[in-house]
Amino acid sequence: MSDAKTNNSMKPNGLGKIRIWVMATSPSTLTSAFASVTLGASLSFYLYAKINMLYYVITVIGIVLAQAGVNLVHDYSEYKTGLDVAHISRGLPHRIHPIINLGLDPKSVKRAGYLLLVISGIMGIYLAINTTWMILIIAFAGFLFGVLYSEGLRLHYKGIGEAVALLSMGPLVSLGSFMVQTSIFSWAPLLVGLINGLFTFIILLGSGAMEIDASREFGKKTIALMLGLRRTGYLAVISTILVYIVIIISVIIGYLPYASLLALLVMPSSIKLAIPLLRNTEGKNWRELRGLWAGPFNHRIIILAIIIASIIVSRLFYIP
Repeated sequence: MSDAKTNNSMKPNGLGKIRIWVMATSPSTLTSAFASVTLGASLSFYLYAKINMLYYVITVIGIVLAQAGVNLVHDYSEYKTGLDVAHISRGLPHRIHPIINLGLDPKSVKRAGYLLLVISGIMGIYLAINTTWMILIIAFAGFLFGVLYSEGLRLHYKGIGEAVALLSMGPLVSLGSFMVQTSIFSWAPLLVGLINGLFTFIILLGSGAMEIDASREFGKKTIALMLGLRRTGYLAVISTILVYIVIIISVIIGYLPYASLLALLVMPSSIKLAIPLLRNTEGKNWRELRGLWAGPFNHRIIILAIIIASIIVSRLFYIP
């Protein structure tokens, strides 16, 4: 009887269940969705002095829910293949897994993922009705990329998962956010959106580096597996430098204000994240490799803050 009471008392209450499900969506990764939406809306404000805060909030919520849904579907897929089980069993976790670590029912995780995608789609329809029908095309393309990344074609097993994530979580989302505000197409969000897209790419390079043994065992083609750690490190350095080249070009073209160049101060610290890949061979200290996965999350937010601050200051004081 006492055991039954103990077990019952350990069951999470309503708030506990909500907290578990929030943790299941990998909240730290959702900064990617927030960053791309904010970049698109910021460009609308800077280039056209247009910003509808209601549409911005709806877009942020919709894209965050979509990414959370994709995360859940992805974790379900990797659990079913056994890859995540193999990786975590080696004592190499890099984030909380909803099924393995939180004990959620696999089918419930998958259903929750698709439910979030449906809710996000409904929000996209609302925005399309009130802005431009092209939002539906962008939203549908994002849905396909998100689902096919883990299920169906399983693009992340084909060696192109990192590139798909770069495009979908960077330029595609920024363009959609920009068009929600302006209802017009522009190359500006596609270029500036590469900032976040490249950071997402770098994060996945780090993830692939940590999972290289499990990926080899389960036939998952990642860039880290195909190139090896050292060459993946070179690619990470090049991708990091490209982030700052995009910022410079965007300023030269006039897509971003000159003050955005302050983001270049972060570049040395960003490049250092790839050093463990350059000096490590497989089987070495995975905690160092984890820096390439975790570090870009912080750098992305810092750069986003610099860009937004520079846009606000430039707009308020008419500084180019």
